[in-house]
Amino acid sequence: MPLEFHLIILLLALGLLNGVLAGLLGIGGGLVIVPAMVWLLPKVGVPQEHLMHMALATSMATICFTAISSAYAHHKRGSVSTHLLKLLVPAIAIGGLLGAYIADLINSIWLGRIFGTGAILMGLQMVIGKQPTAKGDELSAGNAAPSGVAMGAISSLLGIGGGSLVVPYLLYHKEKLVMAIGTAATCGLPLAFMATIGYVVLGWNTQGLPPYHLGYVFLPAVFAIAIGSVLSAPFGAYLAHKLPTKIIKRVFALLMVVIGIKILINNL
Repeated sequence: MPLEFHLIILLLALGLLNGVLAGLLGIGGGLVIVPAMVWLLPKVGVPQEHLMHMALATSMATICFTAISSAYAHHKRGSVSTHLLKLLVPAIAIGGLLGAYIADLINSIWLGRIFGTGAILMGLQMVIGKQPTAKGDELSAGNAAPSGVAMGAISSLLGIGGGSLVVPYLLYHKEKLVMAIGTAATCGLPLAFMATIGYVVLGWNTQGLPPYHLGYVFLPAVFAIAIGSVLSAPFGAYLAHKLPTKIIKRVFALLMVVIGIKILINNL
């Protein structure tokens, strides 16, 4: 059964919006895609009991594509720490896989509650805009491993690339802001890749899913959003130099709080 044309247009538009927000505000990913998927996926026949699983899985799969360009851009600017990657990537990748496994054990209603709560907390943090004080010890294999697994699992459960967690974590451990952002963006690729593998494998034999899926991943959304995001991200970066990004970011943060509250209410 071919996908309806207007849904393809909506998915491309979502990708364009995601790319603009990523370039303009340095955000996007699951914060934009998961709520949109919660609204769009029922229109292609996704049953309620699998709705959040597919929304999270599809979000993580799109992040695989967008994280490549983001990681490359930060690498060119020299803002990625190889040392930090060696400490964090194995643990975050394991955490991404673990998060997908945990999500498969939880019903869609509880996943909606988890995402709604996470969206509210991240929105409030963006409104406040306060970064953590650098009070922690410098990172080592001993303290990075458990934290990395936890951040990877939480990110996978929320369908996000992990920057919202990894950047404050690195700042707390006395890393410079530019290096924290670049390293966190690069960590998003192995995190999203492993989470996507988990969602594909765990959803492989699930019944009642629409055509064009790979496990819990809805492929048309992945490709349309990835194409739209890549095309529009440079325009978002251009707008970042023309518009009051702090004000726009706080408006978006408040919108995230409202969306989080709505998703929580819908999953009561």
